[in-house]
Amino acid sequence: MKKRIVAFLLALMLSIPFANVYAKSPTEVDKLKQEQDKLNSQIQQTQKTINEVKKEKKNVSKAIEDLDHKLNQAEDELSNVESTLSQLENQIAVTTRELERASSDAGSQKELLKKRVRVMYENGNVGYMSVILNSTSFSDFISRLDFLKKIINFDMNLLSKMKSHRDSVADKRNQLGSELKEKERLKNQIGEKKEQVATAKEDREKTLKDLTKDLKELERQEDKLLAQSAEIGKKIVSLQSSNKYIGGKIGWPAPGYSRITSPYGYRTHPILKKKKLHTGIDIAVPSGSTIVAANAGKVIYSGYYGGYGNTVIIDHGGKISTLYAHNSKLLVKVGDEVEKGKAITKSGSTGLSTGPHLHFEVRENGQHVDPMKYLTGK
Repeated sequence: MKKRIVAFLLALMLSIPFANVYAKSPTEVDKLKQEQDKLNSQIQQTQKTINEVKKEKKNVSKAIEDLDHKLNQAEDELSNVESTLSQLENQIAVTTRELERASSDAGSQKELLKKRVRVMYENGNVGYMSVILNSTSFSDFISRLDFLKKIINFDMNLLSKMKSHRDSVADKRNQLGSELKEKERLKNQIGEKKEQVATAKEDREKTLKDLTKDLKELERQEDKLLAQSAEIGKKIVSLQSSNKYIGGKIGWPAPGYSRITSPYGYRTHPILKKKKLHTGIDIAVPSGSTIVAANAGKVIYSGYYGGYGNTVIIDHGGKISTLYAHNSKLLVKVGDEVEKGKAITKSGSTGLSTGPHLHFEVRENGQHVDPMKYLTGK
C-alpha cells in the first residue's frame, strides 16, 4: 500500500512541472524568438555600420584626391579669370588712351572748322562762281579754278575727318563702356571663384582633421603611403634612362626656404607617436611658392600619385632621380627637359598632407636615400 502511495505521489510531483512546461512553453518560445529576432536585427545593423565604416575608410584616399582635384580646378579657374581681368584692364587703359587721342583730334578738327567758317563769314557772300568770273585772263581763270578745287577738297576733307573723329570718339566710348561692364562681371566672377576655393579648402581640411582623429585609419594611410613609395621605386626603374649622371651638385629645391620640418629616415610620427619611415625630407614652404629642379634632367612623371598628391619626378641620369610631392600646381609635363633651377611646381598640400610643405626625395635606381648627402655633399 505504501509503495502504491509513494508511486502515486511521485507521479503527481512529476506531472506538475511537465504541466507547467506545457502551459508556459509557447509564451517563452515566443519571447525567445522575439529576443532572437531583435538580436539578429542588431547584428545586421552592426554589420551594416561596420561595412559602412570599412567603405568610408576605403574611400578616404579617393576623397582626399577628389578634394585635391576640386581645389586645383577652382584655383585654376580663379587664376584664369584673374588673368583675363588683368588683360582686360590693360585693354581698358589702351582704349582710354585712344579715346583721349580721338577726343583731342576731334577737338583740333573742330577748332579748324571754326576758323574755316569764320573766314567764310568774313568774306561775305562771295561764291565760287564769282571768284572764277573775276579772273582777268585765261591763265588766271585756270589758276583760280585749280585754287577753288583745292579749297573745295580741303573743306570736304575737313568735314570728312570731323565726322570720322566724331564717330571714332563714339565707338571708343561704347567700347570703353562695354569693357568696364565686363570688368565688373569678371570681378564678381572672381569673388565666386574665391568662395569656391575657400569651400574646397575647408572641405579638405575637415576631411584631414577627421582622419587625424582616427589614428588607426591614419596609420593605415601612412602604411599605404609607404607601399606607394615602393611602387614609385618600380615606376622610376622602368622609366629612367641609361644615360650617365648629368653631373654637378644637387641644389636646394625650395629657394628662400631652408627649414626642414621632418628629416629622412625613421622618425616618431607627430600624430601617431610611433616610429615610421620617412622616405625624404619635408621643407616648410608657404602654399604657392616656386619649387625648382634640383638639377638638370628629364621629367619622367608629372601628375597625381595617391598620398603624394601632385608629384614631379626628374631623371638626372646615372640612375639618380629626384621627387617633389604635395604640390598645388605642376608647371612641367612628362618628356620636358629642364635646367637646374627651373621652376617646375608650385608648393601646396595635396595628397596625405596636413599643411603646405615640399616633400623632397632623392632616389638611387628607384630606392629612396637620404637627400642630405646629395644636398650637402657629405
